[in-house]
Formats: sequence, structure tokens, C-alpha cells
Amino acid sequence: MIDDKLRILDAVKQIWGDRVTTVFPLQGRYALDPAETAAHPAPDITIAGIGDLLKHDRSALLRS
Repeated sequence: MIDDKLRILDAVKQIWGDRVTTVFPLQGRYALDPAETAAHPAPDITIAGIGDLLKHDRSALLRS
């Protein structure tokens, strides 16, 4: 699951647990809001931008 809103990633992780990998691109106003990022647990993977997903091996994303 990829989203710039940690609250959404957190909600999905609570429901799906280890069956989902949460990816947080550090772009967009929600990703850059310090209060929003401090209010939720860290995602499985943080990337600088959505294009950085091309640098990740698919199997590595599935293991996270």
C-alpha cells in the first residue's frame, strides 16, 4: 500500500498486519507535515518520491 498519508497506512496495517507492506513517499503536503508524521507509527518503507519504487526489487517489497 502506497500513500503519503500515514494515517491511512496505519489503518491498513492495523487491519492487514504482516500481509501488507506500507510504503510512504516523502512527497505531498501530508508527508511533509511534522504533526501528521509524529502522530502515527513508521511505515515499513519510506522513499523520497514515488519514482523511487523503480529502484526497489519487487521481492524486497514483499518481504518488508
